Amino acid sequence: MSGIYIHIPFCAKKCYYCDFFMSVSLQYKEEYLQTLKKELELRKNYLQNKPVETIYLGGGTPSLLTEKEINEIFEKIYKTYKITEKPEITTEANPDDLSNSYLKALKCTPINRLSIGIQSFFDDDLQIMNRRHTAEQSISAIKKVQDLGFSNISGDLIYGLPGMSSEKWRKNLNYFFELKIPHLSAYHLTYEPNTVFLKKLNSGKIKEIPEEESLNQFKILQKEAKKKNFIQYETSNFGEKGFFSKHNTSYWQQKHYLGIGASAHSYNGNSRQFNIKNIKEYIKRIRENSNYFEKEILSAKDKYNDYIITQLRTMWGVDINFVKKNTGEKFAEFLINKAQKHLKNGNLTEKQNVLYITEKGKFIEDFIIEDLFYL
Repeated sequence: MSGIYIHIPFCAKKCYYCDFFMSVSLQYKEEYLQTLKKELELRKNYLQNKPVETIYLGGGTPSLLTEKEINEIFEKIYKTYKITEKPEITTEANPDDLSNSYLKALKCTPINRLSIGIQSFFDDDLQIMNRRHTAEQSISAIKKVQDLGFSNISGDLIYGLPGMSSEKWRKNLNYFFELKIPHLSAYHLTYEPNTVFLKKLNSGKIKEIPEEESLNQFKILQKEAKKKNFIQYETSNFGEKGFFSKHNTSYWQQKHYLGIGASAHSYNGNSRQFNIKNIKEYIKRIRENSNYFEKEILSAKDKYNDYIITQLRTMWGVDINFVKKNTGEKFAEFLINKAQKHLKNGNLTEKQNVLYITEKGKFIEDFIIEDLFYL
C-alpha cells in the first residue's frame, strides 16, 4: 500500500509560527494546479503500481480550492493511479473557509476526512499567531461539519504559546473534547528559523514559557486525552479507536508515498525526492521538462536513523527484527547496545523484540532518539 500527498502552497495570510513553504499570492494558482496534474502524469510509475490507500491535500491552505479544482485533481489521480476501494482522503482546512455552501461542495468531491486548523479556542491566542479566524468561527465550523455528515474529523491545537498558562491549555482541551471531535493533533510551539515568532523572540517582544510549564502542559494533554479514551498513538497525535490518521501513520511506518507539488517530498524505500521550493520555477521546469527535484539515495545508516526518528515516537515502537532485516545485523546490534541504559533507567521497555518509549521516557523523547542515532 502507498499514499499520495498534494501540496497546495497558497494562503490568505501567513501564521507567525509557520515555516512551511507557502505563498500569500494567488497569482500563479491556476498555472500551478495545471502543473500538479502534469506532475501526477509524469510520476505515474513512482509507486510501482502499489495500491494507493491514502491521499492528503496539505499546505498552505487547501480549503482555498474550489469544488471544480479539487475534482479535477482527483480525476487525474484516479485515471493515473491504482486506488483502493475505500481510501482515506483528507484535506486540511481553515475554520473560516468552512461555510455551509463550501462543505456541501466538498461533499461532491472524494474527500472523506477533514483536518481543521483550530490552534486555539481563545481569540487572543489566535491574534498572537496571526490566524485569520476567530474562536467562534472554529466552533461554528465544527458543528456545521458534523451536521453535514463528516464524521472523520481531526483538529489541530498548539500549546506552549507565549503567555499560555496550564489552566488556559486545559480549557482549550476541554472545549475540544466537548465538541466530540474524534482525532486531535496537538503540537508544542517551536521557534523555527525564518518565522515571525523567532524574530519576535530574538528581539525580546515575546518570551518562551518556562520549560517546567511546557512539561506540565504536555502532561495535561496526556491526562485529559486519556480521560476521554483517546489513544496517544504518536507523540503529538491522539485518536479514538478507528480514527487514527492512516496517511500520517504510513509515513511513520515506512510506507511508500508520492509527494506532488512545489516543496513536496517522496519516498520509495530506497530514496527520497525533494521538489523545488519555488512556485514559478516549479511550473517553468515541469513545462520545459527540465529537472525540478533533488534526489537522495538512502544508505543503510540513513534508513536506520529514519526508522528510529519516526517509529520510536509511535505506540508501535521499534522492531529490532525489522532493523536487522532492512538495515543489517550491524545496526541491530548497535541499537540493542545503545538501548540498554534506557531500559535500565525505565525510559524504554522491551516486549517480543520491540522497543517502546515508556510514559517516563516520553518527557525526554528527543534525547532518547538522538542517543539511538547512528552517527
